[in-house]
Amino acid sequence: MKYSFSIWLSGTLAFFKKELIAIVRQPKLVLTLVAGPFAILALFGAGYKQSVDPLTAVFVIVDSGPFIDELESRTDELGDDFKFVGTVDTAGAALTEIRSGRADVAIVVPPNPVTKVRSGERAVFTILHDRLDPFEQATISLLARSTVNEINDRILQDLVTTGQGESADLAELVGETQSSLSAMRAAMEEGNTAEATQRRNDVTSSLAAIRAETSLSEAVATSVGDGVGGGEDVTTGTFGDQLNRLSDGLDSVDLSESDSLDDDIATVAALEEDAATLDETLTEFRRIPPDVIVRPLDADTEVVSAADLQVVDFYAPGVIALLIQHLGIVFGGLSLVRERARGTTEVFQVAPVRPMQILLGKYAAYLVAAAIVAGSLSLLMTRVFGVPIIGSIWLFVAIMTLLNMASLGIGFVLSSVVDTDMQAVNAALIMLLLSIFFSGFFLSLDRLTTAVRVVSWSLPITHAIDSLRDVMFRGAGVDIRTWVALGGGSVVLFALAWTLLARKLASR
Repeated sequence: MKYSFSIWLSGTLAFFKKELIAIVRQPKLVLTLVAGPFAILALFGAGYKQSVDPLTAVFVIVDSGPFIDELESRTDELGDDFKFVGTVDTAGAALTEIRSGRADVAIVVPPNPVTKVRSGERAVFTILHDRLDPFEQATISLLARSTVNEINDRILQDLVTTGQGESADLAELVGETQSSLSAMRAAMEEGNTAEATQRRNDVTSSLAAIRAETSLSEAVATSVGDGVGGGEDVTTGTFGDQLNRLSDGLDSVDLSESDSLDDDIATVAALEEDAATLDETLTEFRRIPPDVIVRPLDADTEVVSAADLQVVDFYAPGVIALLIQHLGIVFGGLSLVRERARGTTEVFQVAPVRPMQILLGKYAAYLVAAAIVAGSLSLLMTRVFGVPIIGSIWLFVAIMTLLNMASLGIGFVLSSVVDTDMQAVNAALIMLLLSIFFSGFFLSLDRLTTAVRVVSWSLPITHAIDSLRDVMFRGAGVDIRTWVALGGGSVVLFALAWTLLARKLASR
């Protein structure tokens, strides 16, 4: 029994040595497998720009006016997304600028924008461009909305600044109102009806002056709002509501009726408090910068993963995984096809070798070759590019090994069903394209429909890339799903390849 196993093992090792020697005898192949992906990553890292250059833009202006003049003079304040290089007066001229390459986009300013707004309509800016890439089209649309929002914010800031200037004059009138109310209450307490009536007239005049002086009284309260004080009762209702409450309260005071004098005095005292609240509203409004009133909220993002990644870091594990999968499929796919082309399968039929020995020997040789390539690339990735591996290095090795085994299984299955080298290479290229577009390497899986994601998760590389990123960049473990998909898939593919190979050898 021991002798039989030794013969079986020596036959398996013979295939292992045969395939490994065939690879070693091709130094250019080995060099290409290691240096090629490294050179691609190096070129990508050196050439990739984190920031995007601003798009050159021209304005299309068909009429003139104060708003247009102001817009042209303040183009440098509209953000860094567009670089404005001039103006033209027709859409045709703008298209000429775009097609000649002098401008990336043209921003068509609507005619009579102020008139449109005053009539209750939005003035729509149209962005012209000739980009074909859907991602670039989406980016330009996003930048256009951002720029228009910036213009809207500038307009509102100017309005708020004007309102704050007016509120300084209003504060003086509100102060006069407070003084007149205090004097009115004092005269009522002394029983001086004539003086109280005079002070009441002064309050009425002050309130009328306040309404006449500002066109933004309602905007003041809307801008500040009830929430300015952080939930405190600093303002009660809007600025206009406070004015109305003062007017209504003043009208309710009847100086000719002595029976209700105490109630009227209490009413005037309450009106003094309302006037003080009005003054607080104006003070609060003047205190807040215009840009904060227009844009009270902001956003900041913080990545909570363990690693601070550059673009090259993010794509590095995917590049290595793609290469390992492609190597496994190509090695396995071409192996048996070339054996048939050389006529050695006929030798296998009469030789004392079993399909299991053939498959195990080839598997072992290709696993070693792929491990050397993966190890070399991983060292270059971490030492030269500084790509982090925060998690367990053994989990990293386990994922790469299982991916290699699953890829070899796919290759050997293909090798058993195709007839020529060309068919095997084409099948490997199709798998490569599937992996690039559906594995999450190039495009996030969240952007794919549920039905298409079934295809994605049927690929070994999808599980490998997902788990490699978790291990390397989050320091996390490996999901049971990955173990089942890669480990179980490797076993199933090996069994299928063995069955197909046995049938091929038995049929000849």
